[in-house]
Amino acid sequence: MAQICKQIQVEVANEVGKLAQLTDRIKDAGVNICCACAWVEGDRGKLTMVTEDHEKALSAIQDTVDSCETGEVVCVSIANRLGALNEIARKLADAGINIKSVYATTGHAEEATIVLTTTDNAKAAEIL
Repeated sequence: MAQICKQIQVEVANEVGKLAQLTDRIKDAGVNICCACAWVEGDRGKLTMVTEDHEKALSAIQDTVDSCETGEVVCVSIANRLGALNEIARKLADAGINIKSVYATTGHAEEATIVLTTTDNAKAAEIL
C-alpha cells in the first residue's frame, strides 16, 4: 500500500548530541518517528524523517535546527522479503518515473516501510 506522506528535512551543526537533542524534542512532543535517515556532510548534520504527526514534530524542533524543509514523499508498506525493493524500482522505471531518493526501515519485522521521492509522487503512489 502506498500513500503520499510529509517528510521533514533538517540541517544542523555536526556536533555530539545533536541527534539526541532533536529526537528528545520529538519524543517529548509525543510523536513517533516512522522512518529516518541521517548523515554528515563536512561540518553539517542532515536528518530526513517521516513522523506520525508532521506538524507537531516540526513545531517541536523548528527552533533547534539551522534549516528545515518539508515536502511530499511516497510511503510504501511492503513485505520484508527478497526482491521487494526491486519490484518497486522496476514498476516505477517501467512507468518512466525517476526515483530521486529512497530510504527504508525494516529490522526483522515482517513488513518494511520504504520512503521515496520521485519525479511524480502522485503517479508513483497510484502505481504502487
